[in-house]
Parts: sequence; C-alpha cells; structure tokens
Amino acid sequence: MSTDNNYYSPKRKRRRRIFYLIFLISICIWVFTGFRDKDIQEPVFQKKHGTAVIITGAAAKIAQEAALLEHLHKKGKLNNVVFISGASSGALNAVVLNAILEKKITWSEYINILSNLSNNDIFTRNGNKLPVNTQPLRNLIKRIVTDSLGYKKLSDLPYTTSFSIVNLKVLTFKDRTYRLCNHKINSESDSSLNIVDVLMASTSYPIAFPPVSIENVKTIPNIPYHDGGIASDHVPFHSLIEFEKYSGFEVDTMLIISRKRDSIPNTNLELEQFGIDKFKFFDKLGVSPEAISNKGFYKRLKELEEESPNLAKRTYVYVPDFKEEFLMFDFTTLKKQYEVTLEWAKTHDPVPLGEYLKIKE
Repeated sequence: MSTDNNYYSPKRKRRRRIFYLIFLISICIWVFTGFRDKDIQEPVFQKKHGTAVIITGAAAKIAQEAALLEHLHKKGKLNNVVFISGASSGALNAVVLNAILEKKITWSEYINILSNLSNNDIFTRNGNKLPVNTQPLRNLIKRIVTDSLGYKKLSDLPYTTSFSIVNLKVLTFKDRTYRLCNHKINSESDSSLNIVDVLMASTSYPIAFPPVSIENVKTIPNIPYHDGGIASDHVPFHSLIEFEKYSGFEVDTMLIISRKRDSIPNTNLELEQFGIDKFKFFDKLGVSPEAISNKGFYKRLKELEEESPNLAKRTYVYVPDFKEEFLMFDFTTLKKQYEVTLEWAKTHDPVPLGEYLKIKE
C-alpha cells in the first residue's frame, strides 16, 4: 500500500509529467528536423516500369492500411508491383503484401489474424512504467512471418522491399535513418539479416517500446534501433529514389498508403493502454502522438513535392477519411477499423499528390 501511495505522490507525479513532456518534445524535434538526406538526388531516367507501394507507420491502425491495400489489389492496381517500402507497422504490411502477391496468404486470412488481436498479443505492461515488454509481438511476428510464411531472412522476400529503422544514438540529425533492403539499393542493404529482428526494430516506437538490436549486422552500427517512421522516413519514399538510382529506371506510379489522420488530442487515452493515467494536461495542450505524426506526414509530402518534382508527378496518396477515430496503441479495434476503411475505399480512389496537398491546405 505504501508503494502505491508513493507512486501517486505529488512529487512522483510531477517527475513523470516532466518525463513524458520531454519525451513528446523529443519526438517533435525528431519529426520536424528529420530532413531529407542530402546525398539522395532524384534521378531522371527515360525508362519507366511498374508500381511502387510506400506504406507509412500506423501502429494499431495497421488494419486501415491493410484494407486500402486489399481494395487496390482487388481492383488490379497492384498487378505490377516492382518495389515496396515500409516503416513501423507499414513494414509489417510490406511483408504481408509480399506474401499476398506471392499467393502464400489471402486477404481474408490476414484480416482474420488482425481481427483477433488484443493488446496482450503485442505487449505486456511493465507495471506503470515504460517501455512495455514487446516479447508478445516478437512471438506473433515469428509465428506468422517465419513459421507460416517461411520468411526467415530479408532475402526470402520475393519483391524488392525496404524497411526503415532509426538510430537514436547519433549526436547530429544527419544520417540517422537506415533503409534495409533485400536487394542492393544503398550501402546498408543486407539481404542476410533476420527479418524478425528488422521488423521488431522498425516497429519500436521510442519510450513506449524498447529499442531492438539486429543480429549479425555488417553494414550498419551494432546498436539497438527504433521505429523507422519517427524521422526522415515518416513517409518512406527515400528508398524508392535509391532504388531508381541503382536499377536505372523509374516506376510509373508511386502509391503512398497511410491511415486516417485523426484530430482529437488523445495522449491520456494512449497512455492508459500502457497502464498509465492522470496525464490529461497533455491533451489540454493539444500535444499528442497523433498531432506530431500528422505534422510529420504533411511535412514529408511537401518535401516530396518540392524536392522531387519528377517523382511527385507520379505519386498518388491513399488516406481514408471517415468520422470514426481510433487510438494508435489500442489493438482491440482492428476488425472495426478494417470494416470502416474498406467501406470508405469502395467509393474513393487514390488522389494525385498535388491535389491531396491542395485539399489539405
């Protein structure tokens, strides 16, 4: 009883509030200063071929992106995929898209998996502290990706696929994002890496989830890594530019797949998923993971339009917009999210990048 009283003491509560405020400010810095790598120059080639699919992070909104991908696939929009890129939960959907296109799994089977998930399948609480334990997520990924689909290393994937991870130990804001690909597109490409390690690293949202080390790395520092979508790869299109440079041809179309952009501050509700409450002052300030993510998303799209105009002309954005709102770390609503998104998709198509930005402005 004395321990509980101490935990909720005014002094401890102030310390925790300061801690989480510093965390949110840090994420803001990483999102807003995550400028595009200066060594990546947009190539211009005469040859064009295929479709690139770029999948952003979504956390527990992963089912929304899955619904969009399913709809595009059934409409024949993914019949000529030549490149896939994913960050965070987008990396998970990138692997499943490989399996869908290879006919190793059906959409109904995948949605059935998502629909039956709960928070306990992703993490276990660490009392009232962060980070939580993500061993359940590792077990889930291994069971599906390795044991069921047969993907043990990046080299096992049939399509050229890039996964973003972030190094939070660098002292400057330069060169902190790595794009690990199963084919050679950059200096860090290494097809021999364990796919479960890479996916765990790409989905390790800072503070909430622990950083993850990748076994037997040779092309990147041997340190723990974090969520690939928190810095310059909030929209992971940079790897496509690298792919085009190495392959010598441009894709016909780039599809950016993302989840709905909610507007309600919800930090208190998000923290409750991890057993932490009484932090409503964040919501009053309008500061939340969702608000930070939204700003980072639009910032990256604007950078794409301004710095890579040739690619921007070939880019379409597919982001659902419905009245329902869902938490980023509540994994009990995936079935509902899938159903709502799929219904929306039936009457909406991907929008050209320029048109999408004008609408949002």
